[in-house]
Amino acid sequence: MSDRLWFRVDEVLPLAEHAAATRAYLRTRHQYRAGVPDQAALIWSHDADGDWLSSNGVPRWYDADGAHHRALAVTWTHTATGATGNPIPADDGHGFLPLHTEHLDGRRDLLDLLRYARHHGMHWFGLHPEPASEATGDRYRISRHRGDITPPLSTWTPAAVTCDVVGGGTYRAMVATGYTTLTRTGLLCRFPRFAVQRMAAHLDALYPGDMPGEHPRLRFDGDKVAVEWENDDGLDSRWVEDDRVTPDANRCYAIGAYQWPWTLAASEATSRAADPKDRSQ
Repeated sequence: MSDRLWFRVDEVLPLAEHAAATRAYLRTRHQYRAGVPDQAALIWSHDADGDWLSSNGVPRWYDADGAHHRALAVTWTHTATGATGNPIPADDGHGFLPLHTEHLDGRRDLLDLLRYARHHGMHWFGLHPEPASEATGDRYRISRHRGDITPPLSTWTPAAVTCDVVGGGTYRAMVATGYTTLTRTGLLCRFPRFAVQRMAAHLDALYPGDMPGEHPRLRFDGDKVAVEWENDDGLDSRWVEDDRVTPDANRCYAIGAYQWPWTLAASEATSRAADPKDRSQ
């Protein structure tokens, strides 16, 4: 299990801004269990579909399909047992996250921290499950790259993988055996540097014929990889960093982890289906 839950800042900050802008608040069981007065907050809830953050502001925020607007903490799932990497709240009160807190040591409150993260290109927000960790400044973490990427007990199998995000290119990777990501449909992959270099060159070659934002590009910054998307507002076009990937202890990169739907390449899937002894999926 991971140490904390990981969310995209771009998905969490709008929820926090919504809660901060309202003048009434939905009273949830999380607030009752926390024993605190009405105030703007994010609500961490856990259900069979995963772990979510939502705004407690009223009027509520609904999506086009009528569902409450929420941000999902995507993590790995062990297919055999259904176990996931997200820590489970020990008490509903742990899921009430006030936006405004006066810290005697001058630390930013949660809303200011998320705004700072967005302004300074911090793409990920990590939530520690225990409220007591706030006293040490460890409950909330912002980072340019995601933490807790790989399952601690995973084994890795070489495979050829692909996804639409990279224009259907096929790349050699190490795949976490028996684990899925992206709401239990994608593979968790790590790529050696040469595969990432091939991926970057392929994406660069796609760019002249791309529509803005159709495919990303990968740029090496020292030993790190910046994942960038083109943003075109009709007047100007610029590349914006969306994620940053650091190499692991084996010098491999988890490109697109928890965001891109990696699958086995067609030839690889056919080969494995023909071999009943292959259990790498």
